[in-house]
Amino acid sequence: MHLPSRGSPAAACARLPGALIGASAHSADEAAALLRAGADYVTASPVFVTASKPGYGPALGLDGLARIIARAPGPVVALGGITPENVASCLSTGARGVAVMGEVMRSPDPQATVQCILRAMSGQLVPL
Repeated sequence: MHLPSRGSPAAACARLPGALIGASAHSADEAAALLRAGADYVTASPVFVTASKPGYGPALGLDGLARIIARAPGPVVALGGITPENVASCLSTGARGVAVMGEVMRSPDPQATVQCILRAMSGQLVPL
């Protein structure tokens, strides 16, 4: 289950024993607070400019993602503007994975796009 940044990870965990709970974060403080409140992981977004995440402020960039990861007391997954070309850069910051929406949804061949992303991640996946 993935909750918005204003969700309550601790309450969700209590309702769904054994569920993996994620929450959206847009800053280092927010990520740390959500993880301390019971989230198992957070998505940090948007890492790059993307039409899928309007209204969340400027893109974090790789430096912003790295700052969130450095302060997060748990796993961080990169989200927002993720492409096969930037997957390795995201993972090199310490992100435990990437989450992808728009790149796949807008692709003329979603299966091929997912395969490209998985190839970009091969050997770099770390279980949550």
